[in-house]
Amino acid sequence: MSAVITRAEARPKYRVSMVELLILAVGATTVNSALYFTGMSAGASFDVTGAPFDEITYTLVSVASFVPILLMGTVALYLGWLKPSILPAARWIGVILALGSIASSYVVTDSFAAGTWLGLMHVVSAVAWYVAVGRKSAQ
Repeated sequence: MSAVITRAEARPKYRVSMVELLILAVGATTVNSALYFTGMSAGASFDVTGAPFDEITYTLVSVASFVPILLMGTVALYLGWLKPSILPAARWIGVILALGSIASSYVVTDSFAAGTWLGLMHVVSAVAWYVAVGRKSAQ
C-alpha cells in the first residue's frame, strides 16, 4: 500500500536559525576582515570620496559585514515564522542586493585595488546570506 502525500507535505520546508545567523555573521566578518588586511598589505588605498568619512577602516568593514546579516537575518527569521514561503525570495533578494552594490565599491574608493577588495567582501557577505537564509529543513 502506498501513502498519500499532500502538496503541503511535499513542499520543502525552509528555516532560519538564529544560531546559524550569528555564526555566519561572525564568519563573514572574520573573512572580510582578513580580506581588508590583505588588501591593506597589498597596498590598496581605502580612501573614500564623497562620503561622510575619509577612509574605510577595519571597524567600518566589521560593522558593515556583521550588522546587515544579523539584523536583516532576524527580520527574515521573523517573516519565515509567519510565512515560510517568503524565505526563498528573501534569500535571493539579499544576494542580489549584496552583489548589486559591488559597483558602489568602485565609485566611492580612489583606487581600483580597494574597489576590488571591497567587491570581494560583498561576495563573501552574499554567500553568507545565501547559506544563512532559507536553507531546507531536515524535518
